[in-house]
Amino acid sequence: MHKHIFFDMDDTLTLSKSAMDVAHVPLFLELCASHDVIVVSGQDEQNIRRQIPSEADGRYYLLTQNGNHAIDKNGTVMWYEEFSAQQKEAIMAFIKTVHDELALQVKDENDLVEDRGSQISYSLIGHHEEVAKKKAFDPKAEKRIQILREHAAEVDALKQLGVEISAGGTTCFDIILLGRNKGFNVARLIEHEGWKKDESLYVGDALEPGRNDESVIGVIATHAVKDHFDTFRFIKENLVS
Repeated sequence: MHKHIFFDMDDTLTLSKSAMDVAHVPLFLELCASHDVIVVSGQDEQNIRRQIPSEADGRYYLLTQNGNHAIDKNGTVMWYEEFSAQQKEAIMAFIKTVHDELALQVKDENDLVEDRGSQISYSLIGHHEEVAKKKAFDPKAEKRIQILREHAAEVDALKQLGVEISAGGTTCFDIILLGRNKGFNVARLIEHEGWKKDESLYVGDALEPGRNDESVIGVIATHAVKDHFDTFRFIKENLVS
């Protein structure tokens, strides 16, 4: 039986950068009352708290920035990782190269890069662009994965500096410390809390190769969903009585 349920955030618990559907809130609260619920996202704490209703405060764990900023139910920070100045400089140079090559017309140039501390997230068209446009831009992450293939040398150079990149969220590249991905931090929390891996489950919409949920495969059991509606159908049918 699964006691510890890990969820991706955008397009798993909610639409990208959007508040949880009001119809889903009671079921989420019910799950929090019967299980350990852990939200694992590339976003920072402030943005996640905006998307999850305040009624759930104190009822779930947070692994923000792909788990590199971990917060328990009481709001206590368990760990927090940061980039070095050298790593940040190299990351921003990579982003500029890709940005200038693509030369995309975007609504707001200042909405493309978010430095969250433990993670830098680069959205190709904008973090706060309309949800419909974001979902239509690169629904299977094929464009982003191809960009990483075309820039294999730069990606490898970043790895030499201790940095890794994956296609995350709806339109983003998630840039984190090498090896400090969702899979690593899910395992880290399980060990920290003394839980059992075979009692843990990860639910996400991006478990395919090259996506930012892929790293959880092989760490604990996983369940793939298409969207937040699919997630809450799964919760209702399999996790709550």
